[in-house]
Amino acid sequence: MVRGQMNFKRLSLTDIKIDIPRVPKKKTLIDAMEAADVKNKWEKSSWGRKLIVQKRRASLNDFDRFKVMLAKIKRGGAIRQELAKLKKENAA
Repeated sequence: MVRGQMNFKRLSLTDIKIDIPRVPKKKTLIDAMEAADVKNKWEKSSWGRKLIVQKRRASLNDFDRFKVMLAKIKRGGAIRQELAKLKKENAA
């Protein structure tokens, strides 16, 4: 963890809260973060999950993107088939 100044416009509030004294030492801050289980709470939050997915998608190579495209096409085809079945049942 690197401590430093940051512009207020770049900061965002979250529901994750840590009780720490004013101007804590780095070790105290790290211990408080581990005790509050901040990392797991962040990974379980919707914002954290979105960032994880974003990172995973950015690290895909060309073949992986191709496989994702094929999976989307297959899923869309299955959805269309089920929708057609339901429309046919409702029409009858």
